[in-house]
Amino acid sequence: MDRFESPIPEDTTHRLLIEMPRALSMYGTPAHRLEEAMGLCAERLGVPAGFFALPTAVLCTIGEGENSRTQVVRITPGEVNLKKLDEVDAVMGRLLRMEIGAEEALEQIDAVRAQANDYSLPLTLACFSVAAGGASQFFGGSWVDMLVGSVFGLLVGIGVVAASGRRDLARLSDFVAGVCVAAMAMLIGGRIEGVSPTILTIAGLIALFPGLTLTVAINELATKNLVAGTARLMGAVMILLSIGFGVAVGQAIVTEWTIEAVPGVPAPSATQFLTVVLVPLALVVLLKARARDAWIIVLVSAAGYFAARSGAQLYGPELGAGFGAFVVGVLGNGYARRSHRPTAMTLVPGIILLVPGAIGFRSVSSFLAHDAVTGIETAFSMVIVATGIVIGLLMANVLVPSKQSL
Repeated sequence: MDRFESPIPEDTTHRLLIEMPRALSMYGTPAHRLEEAMGLCAERLGVPAGFFALPTAVLCTIGEGENSRTQVVRITPGEVNLKKLDEVDAVMGRLLRMEIGAEEALEQIDAVRAQANDYSLPLTLACFSVAAGGASQFFGGSWVDMLVGSVFGLLVGIGVVAASGRRDLARLSDFVAGVCVAAMAMLIGGRIEGVSPTILTIAGLIALFPGLTLTVAINELATKNLVAGTARLMGAVMILLSIGFGVAVGQAIVTEWTIEAVPGVPAPSATQFLTVVLVPLALVVLLKARARDAWIIVLVSAAGYFAARSGAQLYGPELGAGFGAFVVGVLGNGYARRSHRPTAMTLVPGIILLVPGAIGFRSVSSFLAHDAVTGIETAFSMVIVATGIVIGLLMANVLVPSKQSL
């Protein structure tokens, strides 16, 4: 008898319906996509089930009526891991096509979770440096800003890696990074010609800004996942507050030793093309994507970035961000349809170049400097930019549906 004709063991099925959303949530799947994907999975297994996803937990209700049971799956938010997300999606695809059973799917998910990182620690730290140097260029920094910003990014990367294995220290990492980067930027400003402390501060901390989290939160709110979206939004706000408070403390500590800085000439615009290639390549490593996907990640990210810049020049930053997200969505969904792989493979890196994390930081900085009017205006601009990105993605989903559950 074929194995699919026999009933699937209940314990195995229930464990699969618990472990799969745990893996999807840990590797960066938004609430609405997780719920849709798990609904398809439960339907194919012939098990009545419902799922309610939050950033830190997934509620799984399996069964109907008096025979149903609800289990809370506690999620420890982890870093986005595009390779593992791709492999979990592949397992789900094989399960939906009935190529494997529940027990085999569980074994494959366990194998995916046990995989080690493909990229070495030195390469990861180097990519923190590249991302920070690229951010300096994006914000109009000079060659000196790009060089010093790269050093700051490396130091922040070392701190993030060092804190990742210690829970108490990890909770303070955003604040400590803000203190250290702001203090170093203020001390260096004025002592090295051509350095802008503001650009150095933003560039050094760029890897910590929750711009992607903010955009995902607005996306969840737009798709009526109000609880998940609100919780994720508040998480992003708390990160911004922690970083902003750290920056304020760092600047206050070194105020007496600072010298007025003289910003340098912005780097030539030609370097922008090189930066738009190098930063997505760094994101391939930082987001733990497959190396063979680097070409499409660079292509989609660069297209979205230049589309956003062109749109911003014509219609302002809010509509520009929406136009860039639309381009990223169309290209990403088109690639997902052709390759039968998750849209997140290209959407996440592409959106990161557009997200308004730095705008949020400036808003918090204005509030801490007792400039409430500027802070409110900047915060409103941040939300509008994030909303523009979400609208662009939703329009792209209508024009070119991905046909992928993730």
